Amino acid sequence: MSDRSDDVTTSRDSRSTDELLEETERLLSGEQESDASPFDGATSPSPEEPDATADESNSWWRSSSSDAASADSRLGSIRSRLSISRYFSPKAFLTVVLAIGVGLLVGGFAVPIAGRIAGMFAVAFALGLASSRRRYLEVAVAGVSVGGVAAVLNHLVLAVAGSGRAVVAVGASVGLVTCLLGYYFGRDLRAGLVSDVE
Repeated sequence: MSDRSDDVTTSRDSRSTDELLEETERLLSGEQESDASPFDGATSPSPEEPDATADESNSWWRSSSSDAASADSRLGSIRSRLSISRYFSPKAFLTVVLAIGVGLLVGGFAVPIAGRIAGMFAVAFALGLASSRRRYLEVAVAGVSVGGVAAVLNHLVLAVAGSGRAVVAVGASVGLVTCLLGYYFGRDLRAGLVSDVE
């Protein structure tokens, strides 16, 4: 009698545990084989069920395309960080050079002593107060350029006599410091005016 019960048990449990778990997962996920019953020993996939190798190749294709897309986005972000237009705008630079040059000329005509420096400071202050974006690099380069050119034009005799480098260095340094200080104080005042009062 015990021999017959063993035979019945072995004939019922002919499938392995892994096959039963796979069948349970398919039933829970809603994928049911059309021709085979859940207790049938057939393990062949149905025609509607995708092939495992095709699924692996599709997942490889999807992962490689998503990797390529993420690599492209990373490359694009690196390019945008390294692009010169992010840090330096040629249009803004030309505008700042013209404005500081006008400020230098007007200041020189209005105030005889240190009027040029005051004019450059006032224009840089106004630019810092008016601009919403930070343009320190443009203002610094414009200050060096305008200061150096103005120093050479004002002291042309010294520049021709052989001390042109010293004249350019002094003019560029004064222009740099004056414009950066004016722009900084303008930005500082703008931040105080724009921020909320607590």
